[in-house]
Amino acid sequence: MKNNKIITVLNQNGEKVDLEFIDAIKLDGKEYVIVGPKESNEAYAYKSVVKDGETEYLSIGQGEEFTRVFQKYNEQ
Repeated sequence: MKNNKIITVLNQNGEKVDLEFIDAIKLDGKEYVIVGPKESNEAYAYKSVVKDGETEYLSIGQGEEFTRVFQKYNEQ
């Protein structure tokens, strides 16, 4: 990964995890970030949600929403 920006996300268990930012995607009026562990080829998608003026990143799991986000990312 080329970018060194680190963001904190909530994983599927509600735990905070620091991951490296890869890209941002807009899909169906929602914003998502693509992130992954440093020095890894793994990537995850999280939904960006503004709550009380703060941006939170929520896990979308690996279902249909995840598939559509990564399809959009791969089209770029």
